[in-house]
Amino acid sequence: MPAKLITAIRVEKLFGLYTYSLPESGQMSNASILYGDNGVGKSTLLRLVFHLLSAANDKGHRTALSNADFKVLEVDLSSGVTLTARPVVDGDLKILHLEIKKEESILALWDHFQGVDQRRFFEDGDSIIEVIEGGKGYVRRQIRAHPKKGRKIPSGNEAYLSVLMEHAPNMFILNAERRLDSDAVSDPSDEVELRRMMNLTAPKRINELVVKSREIALSQALGSASRWIGNKAIKGTNQGSMNVHSVYVDVLHRLVGPTASSGGDILNLTSKALATKLANIESQMGKHAQYELATKLSTTEFQKALSRTPTKSNIAAELLQPYITSLEKRLEAVEPIYQIIDRFVATLNSFLKDKNISFKISQGFKITSDFQGATLEPSQLSSGEQQLLLLFCYVLTARDKPSIFMIDEPEISLNVKWQRQLVQSLLDVSDGANVQFIFASHSMELLAQHRNRVVKLTNKP
Repeated sequence: MPAKLITAIRVEKLFGLYTYSLPESGQMSNASILYGDNGVGKSTLLRLVFHLLSAANDKGHRTALSNADFKVLEVDLSSGVTLTARPVVDGDLKILHLEIKKEESILALWDHFQGVDQRRFFEDGDSIIEVIEGGKGYVRRQIRAHPKKGRKIPSGNEAYLSVLMEHAPNMFILNAERRLDSDAVSDPSDEVELRRMMNLTAPKRINELVVKSREIALSQALGSASRWIGNKAIKGTNQGSMNVHSVYVDVLHRLVGPTASSGGDILNLTSKALATKLANIESQMGKHAQYELATKLSTTEFQKALSRTPTKSNIAAELLQPYITSLEKRLEAVEPIYQIIDRFVATLNSFLKDKNISFKISQGFKITSDFQGATLEPSQLSSGEQQLLLLFCYVLTARDKPSIFMIDEPEISLNVKWQRQLVQSLLDVSDGANVQFIFASHSMELLAQHRNRVVKLTNKP
């Protein structure tokens, strides 16, 4: 499956002033840092790309593009798809022309008329016609000549959004106010409003609303990450059961098959080799047990049996080999999710000071203070810690689909040490997944650490 990540961004006349081709040569990396002077459009460009690639029809994406000041915006994806937005003013109509292409083939078109209540497309000869019902009654207008007679291009709202959902990655944006937006994330302010409507405890002042919204957002992120890990663990456990089943089917076939012997064929490892395997299994299961992916297992009695006289140890080895193989198959099935969880928890703890975060399938995430081991609520973390926890949780859950995280001024609320380790930590947590990060930053720490990832905004007259 193509990665669907961004390889290039082009914009003409942003604010009527700036024309950029990003990067000037080559392609965007899996973590690119946009750099330029204040006021040259870094944050605006992130938001515009976020809206262009987001498919939800009820979150104001097209309205935000219509209201922005630019001539043309184009985004190339690694799958070969190019998305284009072009605002056009035609008389008293403000049109946002949207187009999705792959190579020279047009996949979908949509002329979004801001503020128009109803729209309908139909073909008339070689033209695509739209009938609009607006404030001035019905208007019948030719949108464009049909590119090729007899070939229908998907056009209009539903057709365009359907193609967009098929070809665009999941989009996330963390703005300078530390609010994370995405079509895949519930709006925490909705819950605040619901509580207010139900006359439950609700904040009374604006700053209280902001704080409560952030608390809910972080709680949602932690819950989402916990459920994601739990689902992966269940899949791994089910796969492990299937693997064990196949082991014993194989043993049975070897025992009763036409070449079956007294059992000597099953024994293909020495007692010493099996003892080594048991020690490794005990160690692995102990590691998996800290996240409740497995139960701790003592192999002491098995080790004793394998160390007895040759005759008895051979019998023990013959009996134990299928069992040992089945344990290995179980561990093999959950090892990938163990590696992800272990890397995730270790990464988070590398940022935290005087506190520790842990995870168990049955309990989810738990934050404890190094002082007397007191349990902490996520709201008790610093603003920088909350920001990182929110971001990393959604990076974890985004592993299943191609996803892009656009992060505006990541250095906000982060000390110098954290700024230095942020990019690599995000790449570590998303290792093996189709996830891309695009930052807009002035942090000299970030820029110096990742000079090869810096994409400078250079205006092209």
